[in-house]
Amino acid sequence: MAVLKRRPKSSNLTDFAVGSQTVSPDMLISQAKKAGISTTPLDVERLVFSLGIRLNSVPLDDEISGHLALTEQGWAITVNSLHHPKRQRFTVAHELGHYMLHRRKCQEFTDKKLFRGVDQNPMETEANTYAADLLMPADHFKDFITITSNKIDAIASYFGVSALAVRVRAKTLGFKGHGL
Repeated sequence: MAVLKRRPKSSNLTDFAVGSQTVSPDMLISQAKKAGISTTPLDVERLVFSLGIRLNSVPLDDEISGHLALTEQGWAITVNSLHHPKRQRFTVAHELGHYMLHRRKCQEFTDKKLFRGVDQNPMETEANTYAADLLMPADHFKDFITITSNKIDAIASYFGVSALAVRVRAKTLGFKGHGL
């Protein structure tokens, strides 16, 4: 009779990241909580590290926001250190979106600021949506507006994102007007 030993639970999420299933932002947030990673606001850098993804912050051409690539050492996200910290934070979440959704389709992604516009390809749109869902979960976003504040600057500060990211998220969730 064979005895199978269970693997001990680890504090990182590398097993979660390498599986073949698609991991939704809600699932990833849930796993982050279980791993002791702050989710309000989400500690996206620690989440990336816990998934076994390297994170580099280096000066890049101004039009480059970030990059995700499979290297000899594994997956790595590079973010433009010259961009505003809130822009960098969204870029990290965006690249994580590519990793979770598209890594089986492509082994390298370079995201330029011009991709942030209306004429995006579907993978860019999906990565942006994933990042918004990860950094500003819908229920949490709505609760903050209802209970705490509907001021764009307060919302942006709370979630650690730009005012533009808040406006786009609010519009996506059906909020209208300058004050939410």
